[in-house]
Amino acid sequence: MRILLLLSCLFFTLSLQADELSDRLRLLLPGDEPEVVNERQFLHQRVSELYSRLEDTKLERKSTKKKIGRIVSYLERNHLKTFASGPGLADAFRSGRYNDATAAILTALALEHFGVDYYGVVDHWQAYLLADPKGEKITILHPGGTKQKEDLKRAFRDNYVELVRSTVAEDLTVRNEQETGKAFSEYFYGPRQQLTFGQLAAYVLYQQAQAEYTSKRYDVSIAYARKASERENRPAFLVIRRAAELQLKAINKPEQSGDIGVFYKHWTENPDNRYLPAAILNHFDEQQQLLLAQNRPDLARRLLDDYASKAPAGSAEWEQELIVLQRYRLLSHYYKQGRLDLAKAEAEALYADEPNNETVRYLLGEIVIDNLRKTTAKGDEFSRIVQGAADRYPFIRKQDRFADLLLRELAWKVRDLYAVDRALEADKSLAQFRKALIDIPIGSERNLWTLTAFYAASDFFFRQKDYGQAIKFNEEALMFSPEDQFLLHRRDLLRRY
Repeated sequence: MRILLLLSCLFFTLSLQADELSDRLRLLLPGDEPEVVNERQFLHQRVSELYSRLEDTKLERKSTKKKIGRIVSYLERNHLKTFASGPGLADAFRSGRYNDATAAILTALALEHFGVDYYGVVDHWQAYLLADPKGEKITILHPGGTKQKEDLKRAFRDNYVELVRSTVAEDLTVRNEQETGKAFSEYFYGPRQQLTFGQLAAYVLYQQAQAEYTSKRYDVSIAYARKASERENRPAFLVIRRAAELQLKAINKPEQSGDIGVFYKHWTENPDNRYLPAAILNHFDEQQQLLLAQNRPDLARRLLDDYASKAPAGSAEWEQELIVLQRYRLLSHYYKQGRLDLAKAEAEALYADEPNNETVRYLLGEIVIDNLRKTTAKGDEFSRIVQGAADRYPFIRKQDRFADLLLRELAWKVRDLYAVDRALEADKSLAQFRKALIDIPIGSERNLWTLTAFYAASDFFFRQKDYGQAIKFNEEALMFSPEDQFLLHRRDLLRRY
Protein backbone atom coordinates (compact mmCIF):
# COMPACT_ATOMS: atom_id res chain seq x y z
CA MET A 1 0.00 0.00 0.00
CA ARG A 2 1.93 2.95 -1.28
CA ILE A 3 -0.61 5.28 0.32
CA LEU A 4 1.71 5.09 3.29
CA LEU A 5 3.97 7.57 1.54
CA LEU A 6 1.36 10.24 2.15
CA LEU A 7 2.90 10.45 5.60
CA SER A 8 6.09 11.59 3.83
CA CYS A 9 7.61 14.84 5.04
CA LEU A 10 4.43 16.64 6.08
CA PHE A 11 5.20 16.17 9.77
CA PHE A 12 8.52 17.97 9.51
CA THR A 13 8.24 21.62 10.44
CA LEU A 14 11.63 22.58 9.14
CA SER A 15 12.54 26.15 8.21
CA LEU A 16 12.87 25.63 4.49
CA GLN A 17 10.55 28.35 3.19
CA ALA A 18 11.40 31.82 1.98
CA ASP A 19 10.90 33.47 5.38
CA GLU A 20 9.63 32.80 8.87
CA LEU A 21 6.11 34.06 8.14
CA SER A 22 5.85 31.67 5.18
CA ASP A 23 6.84 28.83 7.50
CA ARG A 24 4.19 29.80 10.00
CA LEU A 25 1.46 30.09 7.38
CA ARG A 26 2.33 26.72 5.88
CA LEU A 27 1.85 25.21 9.34
CA LEU A 28 -1.57 26.82 9.55
CA LEU A 29 -2.61 26.11 5.96
CA PRO A 30 -0.83 22.96 4.81
CA GLY A 31 -1.09 21.77 1.21
CA ASP A 32 -0.29 22.93 -2.31
CA GLU A 33 -3.76 23.00 -3.84
CA PRO A 34 -4.33 26.28 -5.76
CA GLU A 35 -6.97 27.54 -3.34
CA VAL A 36 -4.70 26.84 -0.34
CA VAL A 37 -1.74 28.58 -1.98
CA ASN A 38 -3.94 31.61 -2.77
CA GLU A 39 -5.14 31.72 0.84
CA ARG A 40 -1.55 31.62 2.13
CA GLN A 41 -0.55 34.41 -0.24
CA PHE A 42 -3.49 36.52 0.89
CA LEU A 43 -2.57 35.97 4.53
CA HIS A 44 1.11 36.67 3.89
CA GLN A 45 0.17 40.04 2.40
CA ARG A 46 -2.27 40.94 5.15
CA VAL A 47 -0.09 39.82 8.07
CA SER A 48 2.89 41.66 6.54
CA GLU A 49 0.71 44.78 6.37
CA LEU A 50 -0.23 44.20 10.02
CA TYR A 51 3.47 44.13 10.92
CA SER A 52 4.12 47.33 8.95
CA ARG A 53 1.30 49.23 10.59
CA LEU A 54 2.43 48.20 14.04
CA GLU A 55 6.01 49.13 13.14
CA ASP A 56 4.79 52.57 12.08
CA THR A 57 3.81 53.16 15.70
CA LYS A 58 7.49 52.65 16.74
CA LEU A 59 6.37 49.59 18.67
CA GLU A 60 9.84 48.05 18.74
CA ARG A 61 10.97 50.90 21.04
CA LYS A 62 8.27 50.28 23.64
CA SER A 63 8.50 48.23 26.83
CA THR A 64 7.33 44.63 26.69
CA LYS A 65 4.13 45.48 28.56
CA LYS A 66 3.27 48.30 26.14
CA LYS A 67 4.10 46.11 23.13
CA ILE A 68 1.63 43.50 24.33
CA GLY A 69 -1.06 46.07 25.12
CA ARG A 70 -0.79 47.82 21.77
CA ILE A 71 -0.76 44.59 19.78
CA VAL A 72 -3.88 43.34 21.55
CA SER A 73 -5.62 46.70 21.22
CA TYR A 74 -4.82 47.01 17.51
CA LEU A 75 -6.08 43.51 16.71
CA GLU A 76 -9.30 43.97 18.67
CA ARG A 77 -9.94 47.35 17.09
CA ASN A 78 -9.23 46.33 13.49
CA HIS A 79 -9.67 42.59 13.04
CA LEU A 80 -11.23 40.70 15.98
CA LYS A 81 -14.76 42.07 15.79
CA THR A 82 -17.28 39.21 15.61
CA PHE A 83 -16.89 35.90 17.46
CA ALA A 84 -18.02 32.83 15.48
CA SER A 85 -17.49 29.09 15.82
CA GLY A 86 -15.94 28.18 12.48
CA PRO A 87 -14.05 31.02 10.76
CA GLY A 88 -10.68 30.54 9.15
CA LEU A 89 -7.69 32.76 9.87
CA ALA A 90 -8.26 34.90 6.79
CA ASP A 91 -11.81 35.78 7.92
CA ALA A 92 -10.37 38.13 10.53
CA PHE A 93 -9.00 40.27 7.68
CA ARG A 94 -11.95 39.83 5.31
CA SER A 95 -14.89 40.30 7.68
CA GLY A 96 -13.58 40.65 11.23
CA ARG A 97 -14.88 37.17 12.16
CA TYR A 98 -12.71 35.13 14.53
CA ASN A 99 -12.75 32.41 17.16
CA ASP A 100 -10.52 31.76 20.16
CA ALA A 101 -8.01 29.76 18.09
CA THR A 102 -7.62 32.26 15.26
CA ALA A 103 -7.39 35.15 17.74
CA ALA A 104 -4.61 33.35 19.61
CA ILE A 105 -2.71 32.61 16.39
CA LEU A 106 -2.91 36.17 15.03
CA THR A 107 -1.76 37.53 18.38
CA ALA A 108 1.07 34.97 18.52
CA LEU A 109 2.29 36.00 15.05
CA ALA A 110 2.42 39.65 16.12
CA LEU A 111 4.13 38.85 19.44
CA GLU A 112 6.79 36.79 17.64
CA HIS A 113 7.47 39.56 15.13
CA PHE A 114 8.17 42.01 17.94
CA GLY A 115 10.23 39.61 20.02
CA VAL A 116 7.75 38.95 22.84
CA ASP A 117 7.88 35.46 24.34
CA TYR A 118 4.64 33.57 24.95
CA TYR A 119 3.03 30.17 25.14
CA GLY A 120 -0.48 28.94 24.39
CA VAL A 121 -3.02 27.21 26.61
CA VAL A 122 -6.23 25.34 25.77
CA ASP A 123 -8.58 25.47 28.75
CA HIS A 124 -11.65 23.34 27.96
CA TRP A 125 -13.39 25.17 25.07
CA GLN A 126 -11.15 28.25 25.07
CA ALA A 127 -7.60 28.86 23.84
CA TYR A 128 -5.56 31.80 25.07
CA LEU A 129 -1.97 33.07 25.34
CA LEU A 130 0.28 33.87 28.29
CA ALA A 131 2.62 36.59 27.05
CA ASP A 132 6.06 37.28 28.54
CA PRO A 133 5.78 34.30 30.94
CA LYS A 134 9.11 35.10 32.62
CA GLY A 135 8.26 38.74 33.12
CA GLU A 136 4.89 40.48 32.93
CA LYS A 137 2.87 37.20 32.74
CA ILE A 138 -0.02 38.81 30.83
CA THR A 139 -2.98 36.57 29.96
CA ILE A 140 -4.44 37.38 26.55
CA LEU A 141 -8.01 36.14 26.05
CA HIS A 142 -9.93 36.76 22.84
CA PRO A 143 -12.12 39.90 23.01
CA GLY A 144 -15.21 37.98 24.11
CA GLY A 145 -13.37 35.63 26.44
CA THR A 146 -14.49 35.38 30.04
CA LYS A 147 -13.62 33.33 33.09
CA GLN A 148 -15.27 29.92 32.82
CA LYS A 149 -17.67 28.62 35.45
CA GLU A 150 -16.64 25.41 37.16
CA ASP A 151 -19.99 23.64 36.72
CA LEU A 152 -19.86 24.21 32.95
CA LYS A 153 -16.28 22.97 32.82
CA ARG A 154 -17.30 19.84 34.72
CA ALA A 155 -20.13 19.18 32.28
CA PHE A 156 -17.74 19.70 29.35
CA ARG A 157 -15.31 17.15 30.80
CA ASP A 158 -18.06 14.60 31.41
CA ASN A 159 -19.42 14.94 27.88
CA TYR A 160 -15.98 14.74 26.31
CA VAL A 161 -14.98 11.60 28.24
CA GLU A 162 -18.25 9.99 27.11
CA LEU A 163 -17.31 10.87 23.51
CA VAL A 164 -13.90 9.26 24.01
CA ARG A 165 -15.57 6.08 25.28
CA SER A 166 -17.85 5.93 22.23
CA THR A 167 -15.04 6.46 19.70
CA VAL A 168 -11.51 5.34 20.55
CA ALA A 169 -11.54 3.84 24.06
CA GLU A 170 -14.55 1.63 24.65
CA ASP A 171 -12.99 0.12 27.79
CA LEU A 172 -12.33 3.48 29.44
CA THR A 173 -13.75 3.53 32.95
CA VAL A 174 -13.98 6.51 35.31
CA ARG A 175 -15.36 6.13 38.82
CA ASN A 176 -15.16 9.67 40.16
CA GLU A 177 -14.45 13.29 39.28
CA GLN A 178 -10.71 12.87 39.77
CA GLU A 179 -10.53 10.01 37.28
CA THR A 180 -12.68 11.96 34.84
CA GLY A 181 -10.26 14.87 35.06
CA LYS A 182 -7.30 12.59 34.47
CA ALA A 183 -8.94 10.96 31.43
CA PHE A 184 -9.93 14.38 30.11
CA SER A 185 -6.34 15.66 30.31
CA GLU A 186 -5.04 12.50 28.66
CA TYR A 187 -7.46 12.53 25.73
CA PHE A 188 -7.87 16.31 25.31
CA TYR A 189 -5.60 19.07 26.68
CA GLY A 190 -4.14 19.42 30.15
CA PRO A 191 -5.33 22.59 31.95
CA ARG A 192 -1.84 24.04 32.33
CA GLN A 193 -0.02 22.53 29.36
CA GLN A 194 2.23 25.04 27.60
CA LEU A 195 1.69 24.95 23.84
CA THR A 196 4.11 26.02 21.12
CA PHE A 197 3.08 27.82 17.94
CA GLY A 198 3.08 24.50 16.09
CA GLN A 199 0.73 23.00 18.67
CA LEU A 200 -1.55 26.04 18.43
CA ALA A 201 -1.54 25.59 14.65
CA ALA A 202 -2.69 22.01 15.18
CA TYR A 203 -5.45 23.29 17.49
CA VAL A 204 -6.66 25.66 14.76
CA LEU A 205 -6.99 22.69 12.39
CA TYR A 206 -8.74 20.72 15.15
CA GLN A 207 -11.29 23.49 15.64
CA GLN A 208 -11.93 23.53 11.91
CA ALA A 209 -12.51 19.77 12.09
CA GLN A 210 -15.05 20.37 14.88
CA ALA A 211 -16.84 23.09 12.91
CA GLU A 212 -17.10 20.85 9.84
CA TYR A 213 -18.39 18.01 12.02
CA THR A 214 -21.12 20.26 13.42
CA SER A 215 -22.06 21.19 9.84
CA LYS A 216 -22.26 17.43 9.03
CA ARG A 217 -19.47 17.72 6.45
CA TYR A 218 -17.84 14.64 7.88
CA ASP A 219 -15.40 13.98 5.05
CA VAL A 220 -14.00 17.53 5.38
CA SER A 221 -13.86 17.12 9.16
CA ILE A 222 -11.77 13.97 8.73
CA ALA A 223 -9.39 15.80 6.39
CA TYR A 224 -8.83 18.59 8.94
CA ALA A 225 -8.35 16.07 11.76
CA ARG A 226 -5.70 14.29 9.73
CA LYS A 227 -3.89 17.56 9.04
CA ALA A 228 -3.95 18.33 12.76
CA SER A 229 -2.44 14.90 13.50
CA GLU A 230 0.40 15.67 11.10
CA ARG A 231 1.29 18.61 13.33
CA GLU A 232 1.01 16.83 16.68
CA ASN A 233 0.18 13.39 18.06
CA ARG A 234 -2.82 14.21 20.25
CA PRO A 235 -5.73 11.86 21.13
CA ALA A 236 -8.28 14.66 20.67
CA PHE A 237 -7.58 14.71 16.94
CA LEU A 238 -8.20 10.97 16.70
CA VAL A 239 -11.42 11.30 18.68
CA ILE A 240 -12.96 13.86 16.30
CA ARG A 241 -11.75 11.92 13.28
CA ARG A 242 -13.21 8.67 14.57
CA ALA A 243 -16.50 10.38 15.40
CA ALA A 244 -16.73 11.69 11.84
CA GLU A 245 -15.82 8.28 10.42
CA LEU A 246 -18.58 6.62 12.46
CA GLN A 247 -21.07 9.17 11.16
CA LEU A 248 -19.99 8.48 7.57
CA LYS A 249 -20.20 4.73 8.17
CA ALA A 250 -23.74 5.10 9.49
CA ILE A 251 -24.71 7.10 6.41
CA ASN A 252 -23.03 4.82 3.89
CA LYS A 253 -24.16 1.57 5.58
CA PRO A 254 -21.23 -0.59 4.47
CA GLU A 255 -21.82 -4.16 3.40
CA GLN A 256 -19.49 -5.54 6.00
CA SER A 257 -19.18 -4.36 9.56
CA GLY A 258 -18.22 -5.75 12.92
CA ASP A 259 -15.42 -5.69 15.46
CA ILE A 260 -11.83 -6.56 14.65
CA GLY A 261 -12.26 -10.21 15.68
CA VAL A 262 -15.06 -10.61 13.15
CA PHE A 263 -12.86 -9.11 10.44
CA TYR A 264 -10.08 -11.61 11.14
CA LYS A 265 -12.58 -14.48 11.14
CA HIS A 266 -14.03 -13.46 7.76
CA TRP A 267 -10.54 -12.91 6.32
CA THR A 268 -9.44 -16.41 7.38
CA GLU A 269 -12.54 -17.85 5.74
CA ASN A 270 -12.08 -15.76 2.60
CA PRO A 271 -8.33 -15.02 2.16
CA ASP A 272 -8.84 -13.43 -1.29
CA ASN A 273 -11.07 -10.68 0.10
CA ARG A 274 -9.21 -7.37 -0.42
CA TYR A 275 -11.49 -5.25 1.75
CA LEU A 276 -10.88 -7.07 5.03
CA PRO A 277 -7.06 -6.77 5.29
CA ALA A 278 -7.34 -3.08 4.36
CA ALA A 279 -10.00 -2.55 7.06
CA ILE A 280 -7.84 -4.33 9.66
CA LEU A 281 -4.83 -2.25 8.65
CA ASN A 282 -6.85 0.92 9.07
CA HIS A 283 -8.09 -0.23 12.49
CA PHE A 284 -4.52 -1.02 13.53
CA ASP A 285 -3.37 2.42 12.44
CA GLU A 286 -6.08 4.13 14.48
CA GLN A 287 -5.08 2.19 17.58
CA GLN A 288 -1.35 2.77 17.18
CA GLN A 289 -1.88 6.48 16.59
CA LEU A 290 -3.83 6.65 19.84
CA LEU A 291 -1.02 4.90 21.71
CA LEU A 292 1.63 7.16 20.18
CA ALA A 293 -0.44 10.23 21.01
CA GLN A 294 -0.27 9.00 24.61
CA ASN A 295 3.51 8.55 24.19
CA ARG A 296 3.37 4.74 24.47
CA PRO A 297 5.52 3.46 21.60
CA ASP A 298 6.25 0.24 23.50
CA LEU A 299 2.55 -0.64 23.51
CA ALA A 300 2.31 0.30 19.84
CA ARG A 301 5.04 -2.24 19.05
CA ARG A 302 3.21 -4.89 21.06
CA LEU A 303 0.05 -4.02 19.19
CA LEU A 304 1.78 -4.78 15.89
CA ASP A 305 2.82 -8.22 17.13
CA ASP A 306 -0.74 -8.91 18.22
CA TYR A 307 -2.27 -7.91 14.87
CA ALA A 308 0.35 -9.79 12.86
CA SER A 309 -0.10 -12.98 14.90
CA LYS A 310 -3.81 -13.16 14.03
CA ALA A 311 -3.34 -12.86 10.27
CA PRO A 312 -4.13 -15.96 8.17
CA ALA A 313 -1.39 -17.97 6.47
CA GLY A 314 0.08 -16.45 3.32
CA SER A 315 -0.28 -12.85 4.47
CA ALA A 316 3.44 -11.99 4.61
CA GLU A 317 3.03 -9.06 2.24
CA TRP A 318 0.24 -7.62 4.41
CA GLU A 319 2.36 -8.05 7.54
CA GLN A 320 5.15 -6.11 5.83
CA GLU A 321 2.72 -3.27 5.15
CA LEU A 322 1.86 -3.36 8.85
CA ILE A 323 5.54 -3.01 9.74
CA VAL A 324 6.18 -0.23 7.23
CA LEU A 325 3.14 1.71 8.42
CA GLN A 326 4.36 1.52 12.00
CA ARG A 327 7.86 2.60 11.03
CA TYR A 328 6.48 5.71 9.39
CA ARG A 329 4.32 6.48 12.42
CA LEU A 330 7.23 5.91 14.81
CA LEU A 331 9.51 8.02 12.64
CA SER A 332 6.99 10.88 12.83
CA HIS A 333 6.46 10.37 16.57
CA TYR A 334 10.14 10.31 17.50
CA TYR A 335 10.96 13.27 15.29
CA LYS A 336 8.26 15.40 16.93
CA GLN A 337 9.54 14.28 20.34
CA GLY A 338 13.06 15.45 19.44
CA ARG A 339 14.39 11.87 19.69
CA LEU A 340 16.45 12.07 16.52
CA ASP A 341 18.41 8.93 17.42
CA LEU A 342 15.25 6.82 17.46
CA ALA A 343 13.78 8.61 14.44
CA LYS A 344 16.98 7.90 12.52
CA ALA A 345 16.80 4.19 13.40
CA GLU A 346 13.29 3.99 11.91
CA ALA A 347 14.37 5.92 8.82
CA GLU A 348 17.40 3.64 8.41
CA ALA A 349 15.14 0.58 8.51
CA LEU A 350 12.85 2.08 5.86
CA TYR A 351 15.87 3.01 3.72
CA ALA A 352 17.26 -0.54 3.97
CA ASP A 353 13.97 -1.90 2.61
CA GLU A 354 13.51 0.76 -0.07
CA PRO A 355 16.89 2.40 -0.87
CA ASN A 356 15.54 4.08 -4.01
CA ASN A 357 12.44 5.53 -2.40
CA GLU A 358 12.78 9.32 -2.74
CA THR A 359 10.50 10.06 0.21
CA VAL A 360 12.46 7.78 2.52
CA ARG A 361 15.72 9.33 1.32
CA TYR A 362 14.44 12.80 2.02
CA LEU A 363 13.23 11.96 5.52
CA LEU A 364 16.47 10.19 6.43
CA GLY A 365 18.49 13.02 4.93
CA GLU A 366 16.70 15.68 6.97
CA ILE A 367 17.31 13.73 10.18
CA VAL A 368 20.99 13.26 9.34
CA ILE A 369 21.28 16.97 8.60
CA ASP A 370 19.57 17.88 11.88
CA ASN A 371 22.05 15.69 13.74
CA LEU A 372 24.94 17.41 11.94
CA ARG A 373 23.61 20.84 12.83
CA LYS A 374 23.39 19.86 16.51
CA THR A 375 26.87 18.38 16.82
CA THR A 376 29.40 20.29 18.91
CA ALA A 377 32.32 19.29 16.67
CA LYS A 378 34.15 22.11 14.91
CA GLY A 379 36.80 22.68 12.28
CA ASP A 380 38.48 19.65 10.72
CA GLU A 381 36.57 17.25 12.97
CA PHE A 382 33.25 18.64 11.81
CA SER A 383 34.37 18.59 8.18
CA ARG A 384 35.23 14.89 8.51
CA ILE A 385 31.82 14.17 10.04
CA VAL A 386 30.06 16.07 7.25
CA GLN A 387 32.08 14.33 4.56
CA GLY A 388 31.44 10.96 6.21
CA ALA A 389 27.71 11.61 6.13
CA ALA A 390 27.93 12.51 2.44
CA ASP A 391 29.82 9.31 1.70
CA ARG A 392 27.35 7.14 3.62
CA TYR A 393 24.23 8.89 2.32
CA PRO A 394 25.22 10.33 -1.08
CA PHE A 395 21.64 11.41 -1.77
CA ILE A 396 21.82 14.15 0.90
CA ARG A 397 24.12 16.16 -1.38
CA LYS A 398 20.92 17.07 -3.25
CA GLN A 399 19.29 18.58 -0.16
CA ASP A 400 19.66 22.32 0.36
CA ARG A 401 20.40 22.29 4.06
CA PHE A 402 23.22 19.78 3.63
CA ALA A 403 24.67 21.77 0.75
CA ASP A 404 24.78 24.83 3.00
CA LEU A 405 26.49 22.86 5.77
CA LEU A 406 29.15 21.44 3.46
CA LEU A 407 29.83 24.69 1.63
CA ARG A 408 29.99 26.56 4.94
CA GLU A 409 32.65 24.27 6.36
CA LEU A 410 34.73 24.30 3.19
CA ALA A 411 34.45 28.10 2.91
CA TRP A 412 35.44 28.64 6.54
CA LYS A 413 38.46 26.40 6.11
CA VAL A 414 39.59 28.46 3.10
CA ARG A 415 39.05 31.68 5.03
CA ASP A 416 40.92 30.52 8.13
CA LEU A 417 43.95 29.22 6.20
CA TYR A 418 44.35 32.40 4.13
CA ALA A 419 43.91 34.46 7.30
CA VAL A 420 47.09 32.94 8.79
CA ASP A 421 48.98 33.06 5.46
CA ARG A 422 49.06 29.29 4.90
CA ALA A 423 48.66 29.82 1.18
CA LEU A 424 49.53 26.34 -0.12
CA GLU A 425 47.00 24.63 2.18
CA ALA A 426 44.47 27.35 1.46
CA ASP A 427 44.87 26.82 -2.29
CA LYS A 428 44.10 23.10 -1.87
CA SER A 429 41.07 23.87 0.27
CA LEU A 430 39.87 26.42 -2.28
CA ALA A 431 40.13 23.73 -4.98
CA GLN A 432 37.90 21.51 -2.80
CA PHE A 433 35.43 24.34 -2.36
CA ARG A 434 35.43 25.07 -6.09
CA LYS A 435 34.67 21.42 -6.87
CA ALA A 436 31.83 21.39 -4.32
CA LEU A 437 30.30 24.49 -5.92
CA ILE A 438 30.19 22.67 -9.24
CA ASP A 439 29.04 19.33 -7.82
CA ILE A 440 26.38 20.84 -5.51
CA PRO A 441 24.72 23.74 -7.38
CA ILE A 442 22.07 24.25 -4.64
CA GLY A 443 21.81 25.72 -1.16
CA SER A 444 19.95 28.76 0.11
CA GLU A 445 23.20 30.37 1.35
CA ARG A 446 25.39 29.34 -1.59
CA ASN A 447 26.20 32.96 -2.50
CA LEU A 448 27.32 33.72 1.06
CA TRP A 449 29.82 30.85 1.13
CA THR A 450 31.04 31.73 -2.37
CA LEU A 451 31.74 35.24 -1.16
CA THR A 452 33.47 33.94 2.00
CA ALA A 453 35.88 31.62 0.17
CA PHE A 454 36.84 33.72 -2.85
CA TYR A 455 36.96 36.96 -0.92
CA ALA A 456 39.43 35.31 1.49
CA ALA A 457 41.66 34.35 -1.48
CA SER A 458 41.33 37.76 -3.12
CA ASP A 459 42.07 39.56 0.13
CA PHE A 460 45.14 37.40 0.78
CA PHE A 461 46.69 38.32 -2.58
CA PHE A 462 45.69 41.95 -2.10
CA ARG A 463 47.65 41.96 1.15
CA GLN A 464 50.56 40.43 -0.77
CA LYS A 465 50.19 43.29 -3.30
CA ASP A 466 49.54 40.74 -6.06
CA TYR A 467 46.64 42.72 -7.49
CA GLY A 468 46.32 40.54 -10.60
CA GLN A 469 45.55 37.49 -8.48
CA ALA A 470 43.30 39.51 -6.22
CA ILE A 471 41.26 40.57 -9.25
CA LYS A 472 41.28 37.01 -10.64
CA PHE A 473 39.69 35.50 -7.52
CA ASN A 474 37.15 38.31 -7.31
CA GLU A 475 36.22 37.60 -10.95
CA GLU A 476 35.91 33.89 -10.21
CA ALA A 477 33.52 34.64 -7.37
CA LEU A 478 31.43 36.74 -9.78
CA MET A 479 31.16 33.73 -12.10
CA PHE A 480 29.16 32.02 -9.38
CA SER A 481 27.41 35.14 -8.04
CA PRO A 482 27.28 37.57 -10.98
CA GLU A 483 24.89 40.01 -9.30
CA ASP A 484 26.58 40.25 -5.91
CA GLN A 485 26.84 43.98 -5.21
CA PHE A 486 29.80 43.64 -2.84
CA LEU A 487 31.86 41.75 -5.41
CA LEU A 488 30.94 44.19 -8.18
CA HIS A 489 31.97 47.11 -5.99
CA ARG A 490 35.20 45.36 -5.00
CA ARG A 491 36.03 44.71 -8.67
CA ASP A 492 35.80 48.45 -9.36
CA LEU A 493 38.11 49.17 -6.45
CA LEU A 494 40.68 46.52 -7.40
CA ARG A 495 40.91 47.80 -10.97
CA ARG A 496 42.34 51.03 -9.62
CA TYR A 497 45.52 49.25 -8.48
